[in-house]
This record gives sequence, structure tokens and C-alpha cells, in this order.
Amino acid sequence: MSLRQLCQMASLLVFAGLPLLQGCSEGDPPLAKQVTRPVKLLTLDEMGNRSLTRYPGVVEASERTDLAFRIGGELKELNIQAGQAVTSGERIALLDDRDARNALSNAQSSYDLALATYRRMQISLEKGAISRAAFDEARAAFLSAQAQFDLAKDQLGYTELKAPFDGVIASVPVDNFQVVAPQQTIAVLQQPGNIDVTFDLPEQQIRQLDLERVRAALEKADSVAWVRFGDDERRFPARYKEHDTRASSGTLSYTVTLTLPTPDDVYVLAGMSAVVSMDLNALTGESDGLWRVPLGTVVTLEDDPEATVVWRYIADDEASGKVEAVPVEVRTASDDGIFIAGDLAAGDRLVGAGAHLMRQGLRVTAWTQEEGL
Repeated sequence: MSLRQLCQMASLLVFAGLPLLQGCSEGDPPLAKQVTRPVKLLTLDEMGNRSLTRYPGVVEASERTDLAFRIGGELKELNIQAGQAVTSGERIALLDDRDARNALSNAQSSYDLALATYRRMQISLEKGAISRAAFDEARAAFLSAQAQFDLAKDQLGYTELKAPFDGVIASVPVDNFQVVAPQQTIAVLQQPGNIDVTFDLPEQQIRQLDLERVRAALEKADSVAWVRFGDDERRFPARYKEHDTRASSGTLSYTVTLTLPTPDDVYVLAGMSAVVSMDLNALTGESDGLWRVPLGTVVTLEDDPEATVVWRYIADDEASGKVEAVPVEVRTASDDGIFIAGDLAAGDRLVGAGAHLMRQGLRVTAWTQEEGL
């Protein structure tokens, strides 16, 4: 086959393949790849507009009494311990009562003798055998012996210490067989119900706040101060009870007392530590209508650098959704975030990380931290 014939055959093959190539090019264009970004979301809740300041506090019994003997002596019986529930009239402690019993025995002997003498003198007076003065002396001796007898009985009763009401033993600062003095605290009994928590408010913050305004705010609402106990992360709302009007010596701080119902499922006794969280901005009115968010949540738009927005997540289903820009105004900043104002509400979910990569209508998926990461 000549070179000319080979070229003619190649040309025929090329022209025969053109319709096939054209048929392939006339089909639908390939679908554009959908971009779905995973984002970390945060939810605005009722605590979202709070700037909480924390203070160390101490638990105090709202209704409490220090139990003590009226007389001194050696403890003979002490069968209570902190946390123990007692009922009204239950024995708390007992002193060694040997001296008191001996004193009662002597007083009773003197009383019996004085009573017998008084009765004989009374009969003699009626018969005219004695003078009125002798009878008066016998009567005075009898009354004195009676008073000493009653005192000895009371002293014996004072060797036993009983609970004045139903309650829980908060603390026992003495040991059994210890010699105690009169009015020395043997046990602290607290009545179930409410508990108090005291904390110190520094002078620097007192200068910014009016204590009477603090009192009024804490009395009206349960959303200004909270108390946390031990390792329990739950916060329990508390109300104002009282405050000191003079600074404590050496600390330049004022003691404030809050009160709250005793939590049913938290073991709390007087003297235990607590953490008080108080929204100072709410007390001054500076955070009304504001929401506290992390700094990276607020970004500016590329086409309008002067506009600040947050990206709100709009769920389409359980797995994904899209974002929309919500204009906001930055008001104040604190150590734990910035305060913004805008068309936001509790329950809104905002993009908390990667907000600078968002654009209107971008489809996203809520990122969930995997177990172990």
C-alpha cells in the first residue's frame, strides 16, 4: 500500500470518529462538588448573658444552736458524731454525776431535818409553848433547806445534755472523758431546711456597688447568685439574707450572707466550703439584653469590614444544616468572653470555631467530639 493510500485511510477514520466525539460532548456537565464543613457549635442559654465572679464561701446553718452544759465536769458519755440525726429530747452527752448526786443526798438530808423541825415548831406555836421568833427561825431554816434541795436537784439535771429540737449534729468539738467548762460548746445542732453561705465582698467592688441595691436584687430574683458545693458542678440559686455594714478588720471586705434550701442529694454541713458565683453586671444593669460569647465567635464580613456578625446554625435535619449571618454589636469584654447585642435568643446555636470561614447559606455539619479525643 502506497503512502498516499495510507493517508486517505487515516483521514476516513478521523471523520468517522467525529460524531462519537460530538455525542460525548453534548451530554450534561458534571455535577459541582457540594462543600459541607464541620463546625463546632455553642448554644446560648439562660446563663449566656452572665459575667460571673466567684468567691470562696463557708456553709453555715440557717437555724443552729451551740449545745453546752450549764456546769463543768468530766464527760462520761458522748455518743454523737457530726452528721448524726437526733430527735428532740434525745441525750447528747452526760457528765460524771457523782459529785452532783452526793450534793443532792446532803441537801435532801438537810431538807428532811428542816422540814421535821418546822412541823414540830408549828405545833408548839399553836400550843403557845414557843415564841413567834423561834417559829420564824425554824421556818426560815426550812425554806433555805428547801431551796438548797431544789438547787441540788437542778445541778444533777444539768449533768445531762439533751437535744432541744429535731436536727442534725453539725460538729462535735470535744472528746469523750474530757473535762469541760460551763457553757463550753459540746455540739452544734442545726435544724434541717435552709442553709446559709457567707462570703466576703472586697472593698474595690463595694465601691462600684450599693449594698442596698445588691440586697434588693438578691431578694427579688434567683438569677443573680448561685452556690456550688465541693466537686459538684451544679449551681443552686441563692437569695440575700444579710450583710455587714462595717468592713472586717485587716481585710477591707464586707461579709455577705446568702440563704438557700438544703439540697436533697448533696451532703452539706456547717463549716464546709462552697463557691459563690454572682453576676455583678446584672446588679449594675450593664448586661441587660446582652449575650456573652467567646471572642472567635464574632467576625466581620469580607464585603463589609465594618459589619460584625455571628453565624447562626439553621438545622435542616439531625445531621446537617446551613448558617446565616446575624448582625451584632460588641459592647464590653471580660476575661471569659465578649458581650454582644443582636437578634439572638436562648437556644440559638452559633458557630464557635471557624466562623471566619463561613458564608451565607453554607452547608455545615455539627462537629461532635469523638470519645477518647
